[in-house]
Order: sequence, then C-alpha cells, then structure tokens
Amino acid sequence: MKQHLIYFLTTIFLFLAPMQGLMIAVGMAIILDTFFGIYRSVKVKGWVFITSRRLSEIISKMLLYELCIICLYVMDFYFLSDLTFKLFSIEFMSTKMCAIILIFIEGVSIKENFEKATGYDVWALIKKALGRAKEVKDSVTDLIEK
Repeated sequence: MKQHLIYFLTTIFLFLAPMQGLMIAVGMAIILDTFFGIYRSVKVKGWVFITSRRLSEIISKMLLYELCIICLYVMDFYFLSDLTFKLFSIEFMSTKMCAIILIFIEGVSIKENFEKATGYDVWALIKKALGRAKEVKDSVTDLIEK
C-alpha cells in the first residue's frame, strides 16, 4: 500500500513539474505582497491590526491561486494546449497567462501597500531613476566621443 502511495505521489509531482516555476513565481509574489502588507499595516496602524485571522487569509489565497494554476494546467494539458500551440506557438499559454495575471494583481497590491506605507509614488521614482540613467548614458557618450 505504501508503495502505491509513493507511485501516485510521484506521478502527480512529475505531471505538475512543468508548472513548477510558475507556481513558485506566484507563491513568491504572494509572500512579497504579504510582507509589504504587514509593513504597511505596522507603519500606518501599528501591530494591533495584525491578527491570526488576517494572516490565515494568506493561506487561503495561496491555496486558491495555486489550485487555479493547477486546474488550468490540467485543462490546458488535455484540451487547450493543442489549440493555443497552433495559434500562438506557445505551450500551455492559458496557464502562463493566468500566472501572469495573478502576479500582476499581486504587483499592484505591492505597489499600493508601498505607496500607503511610505507616501512615495512608485512610478515617479521609476521615472526619476530612468531619467538619471539617461543623463549618465549621455555623459558617458559625450566622454567617449571627446
């Protein structure tokens, strides 16, 4: 009986192996969002608002997102992959799009948490950094030309 369980779990693991990277990426986005959410909560409201009830929502979110990717991968594997591969030449495109959307959602949440905690506008900081990079590039180009 133990041997059958090992075979079954090995089969499941090997079936899901191609999606391992996507599942890790989504999981890391959730963990990063959680850290930024805790940081914002502590910075804005203090430690009082961090409760086990609120932290347990992370588990359900992680489970829901990962199960969404797994279910879509199964549908993609058996039904959708042939169609999307013929149209776009990308294997498991539906699963990858779902993972990208989930990571984007978490990224927006991270941005909002950072802005509420620090008061800085993320896009303004990025534009400022890119502007400085352009100035440095222009300076280096001028030095090389002279």
